[in-house]
Amino acid sequence: MPRTRPTNGFLRTASAAAHLRLFVLAGIVTVLATRAFLAVTGYPKLGGGTGTSRLHISHMLWGGLLMLAGLLVMLIFTGAASRQRGALVGGVGFGLFIDEVGKLVADVGYFYRPAAGIIYLTFTALTGLAWRVARRTRADREAGSGATRSAAAADTALHGVLCGLTPGERAEALRRFRGTGAPATALDAALAALIEAVPEAPARRPGPHREAPRRARSWLSGRVAGRRGLVRIAAWGTTLQAAVLLVAAAVAGLTGALAHETEWTSIAGALTCSLASLVLAVRGTTQLRRDPATAVRTLRAAILVDLLLGQAFKFTLNQFSAVSDWLISLALLYVLTAQAQAERGGAASPTGRRYAGGAPLGGSPASHPTPTPPGAPPRTVRTPQAAA
Repeated sequence: MPRTRPTNGFLRTASAAAHLRLFVLAGIVTVLATRAFLAVTGYPKLGGGTGTSRLHISHMLWGGLLMLAGLLVMLIFTGAASRQRGALVGGVGFGLFIDEVGKLVADVGYFYRPAAGIIYLTFTALTGLAWRVARRTRADREAGSGATRSAAAADTALHGVLCGLTPGERAEALRRFRGTGAPATALDAALAALIEAVPEAPARRPGPHREAPRRARSWLSGRVAGRRGLVRIAAWGTTLQAAVLLVAAAVAGLTGALAHETEWTSIAGALTCSLASLVLAVRGTTQLRRDPATAVRTLRAAILVDLLLGQAFKFTLNQFSAVSDWLISLALLYVLTAQAQAERGGAASPTGRRYAGGAPLGGSPASHPTPTPPGAPPRTVRTPQAAA
């Protein structure tokens, strides 16, 4: 069968962005845990022997083996479960691999200073890729070609053959046929019949390891979203964070502390990014009273300049002690993003409250049934529930 033009034989899975984020998170946690362990234990060498015969097995080797294991899992087994496990194992392996990038780009050994910045930029690029994939996946779901939607529905049907489909998963798969703008085909009818015929799985209850983070996120969102006082604190925190580095650099220059510094490119980059963040932060802070929505966008831009560019230079200069500053930036970004989402939700509905799936308050998913695709066999009425 010839490959279709819209995808050229490649199709993003519905869970692609989630698996990419899992890969990135596993890699970041692995790097931080590895560095913390090495710092606490004094950078030990594993292996036997004495003197010149002492053997050291680089953890880059273990990282490569784990990446191979994750790849083999995804190549040999099918379904979302194999992709999830492959992303987790591969992410841990990639973290162990990228942690020793300093040995590959210079001959000064493990403590090559720009290595931390290179690691940070690598994970920043992967995070951007995950964000891009998520946007493209949503676009394919809403306005993709008929072939793209059919292939995505077939992937869901394959999962249903193996594990069954919850009512919500079944309804979502059938919803992919809606709005293609093309007449129903025999393939559409066959896929709809297959999705209807696969076993029904009960709604999966998340385990404790998933329920606890979900409740924590829900609790935190309720405490953060819509709190103007927290936005003001975030605004001043963003301004202060950008100003601290500029003041510290000025003091270090006046006291001669920079006399033996060699990373002048990183210093110039960090100062430039901090100055840009400071200008945006001051502008956003002054806009809070007259235009809160624009102020939040400006403050988020100030944080993103620091996270996407400035932190790479800071990691080069301060090594992994820059993690604390990075965590502060992430916390500030979370507060501002929650506020922006709360304002968009308020603009979308007179009451500012909607279901996650878009149903207005007072309605239910059951009151908005999913239409059966053209050409599909009659289906038994089921009450759609949210997929776990």
